[in-house]
Amino acid sequence: MFLIEPRPCLFIRSILPEKTMNTLEVKQLTKRFGNKEVLRGVSFGVKKGQLLALLGSSGCGKTTTLRMIAGLESPDAGEIWMEGVLASQGSKAMISQKQRHIGMVFQDLALWPHITVYENIEFGLKAAGLVKAERREKIEAVLKKVNMGRYAKEYPGKLSGGQQQLIAIARAIVTEPKLLLMDEPLSNIDVKLREDIRQEMKRIQQETQITTVYVTHDQDDAFLLADQVVVMNAGRVEQIGSPEEIYSTPNSLFVANFVGESNIIPVKIPGENKIVTPWGEWACNTKGRESGNATLLFRPHHATIVKCGCCDGIITNRGFVGDVYKYNISSSGEEIKLHARERYEVGQPVRFSIEKMEVMFIDN
Repeated sequence: MFLIEPRPCLFIRSILPEKTMNTLEVKQLTKRFGNKEVLRGVSFGVKKGQLLALLGSSGCGKTTTLRMIAGLESPDAGEIWMEGVLASQGSKAMISQKQRHIGMVFQDLALWPHITVYENIEFGLKAAGLVKAERREKIEAVLKKVNMGRYAKEYPGKLSGGQQQLIAIARAIVTEPKLLLMDEPLSNIDVKLREDIRQEMKRIQQETQITTVYVTHDQDDAFLLADQVVVMNAGRVEQIGSPEEIYSTPNSLFVANFVGESNIIPVKIPGENKIVTPWGEWACNTKGRESGNATLLFRPHHATIVKCGCCDGIITNRGFVGDVYKYNISSSGEEIKLHARERYEVGQPVRFSIEKMEVMFIDN
């Protein structure tokens, strides 16, 4: 799907220096549907050529945010800036939906089944007023870009789900949009094919350098595709950062729980660089704090089963995924998640250690 700018338009530009401008700036967006507040001061920016993922569970407001960027929904308050131009301010659209020149890929792809792949892609170019020769040149180039050139005369119903996905992307980018918006595009594709299409999407985005906002509830999609991730929860932005930053240094208990698997243990601080854990007092960086309650976080792969481990427990559950076993261990009143390559039996007593340099504190 695409939103075409049919004619040149003049708009007032930001007075900020060009180097400070992102392709997209979302500032303090709020939105209510009836009595329900679905967005609460959402803000983020996307640099030119980057892919930013809006990551969150269903109902967190990520798709509503995307629709506002596209001009399909009006915010109650806040601003949207595109390339330094104010696109909307509160409920007032300064740039119309069609004039924003945005490419869109929806969850259901929205390919027309009664016309060929070529004609699906051609539609936006016709709307933009390109002559036949120009359209042919662009369509052939974009089909080559997505490795689908031999399917130009096929109908969408004859293609696999992954192939349809690539055609939807081709249709969205053939008009060379300023911004590409993608709403859960891989949610209906099976796991193995999903991995292949994800790699193709990343290649296409990096080669075209089209600034992209990608909505997903899937952490793998967000972490494997995105340069920056915005974690959303209940209409708010919880954290913005690179995939590595989001995983390694979550700044809230929600992010720690939502992103990946975590062990979250309440502890006390009896003095600087000391913590009292269920397994005794440990030396640990308390980040300048000398007293009070804190929360200890470590990932399952930060703990190791070893004979000389400082903690003991009983294995209560075991699962096998890929090349590792996932264990639950009951230890000192806590249920610990731990990954290991070795097989242990449910009910078996074990000792384990936690790598202290991987331990972090998160304020409640």
